[in-house]
Amino acid sequence: MAQQKSQRSRPMWRVGEHMAFLIRNLQFYIQVDVIESQWNILQTHIQDSHDFTELVGFHEEYLLALISQTFLDIGSVSRILDSIMKLCLQFCWNLENQDHCSNTVELEHIAEEFNKKSNSLYTILRSSRLAGSQRAPFFRRFLLRLNLNSFFEATARGVLNVVRPQLSLPVLNQQ
Repeated sequence: MAQQKSQRSRPMWRVGEHMAFLIRNLQFYIQVDVIESQWNILQTHIQDSHDFTELVGFHEEYLLALISQTFLDIGSVSRILDSIMKLCLQFCWNLENQDHCSNTVELEHIAEEFNKKSNSLYTILRSSRLAGSQRAPFFRRFLLRLNLNSFFEATARGVLNVVRPQLSLPVLNQQ
């Protein structure tokens, strides 16, 4: 019985790890690569500033850089990130409030949606328009960390190039 439960929960642990991996890398990118680096630039500008108007301009540049480098100005990415966060919260809530196997179907649905959304996110981020832009100096490193073992690339390719198996009808022996 315990081994059966362990076998059933193993895929859910994998999904949880996938969620944690994505969120951890996104958090690191936003916190360290974007906010901290932009804050340091702002601090340098503040020290070199001579008047208040100049400070306001530097602060506006700082805010615009944060918005741009965290993709808040790209509606599709922003919506996908919002969906991913909500799915992660739903997943955790369902695991914490799980009473036996009653919500296994719900967990599987959340896992499936998360996989679709995370693959869409990776595909959009890898698009030539974003990957080739000067949007974020650390953006390529974020993509590298995210796809270090080629998991996202392989998964996204598998989702985008789904080949439906063709039905093979048995050949009748004609005698």
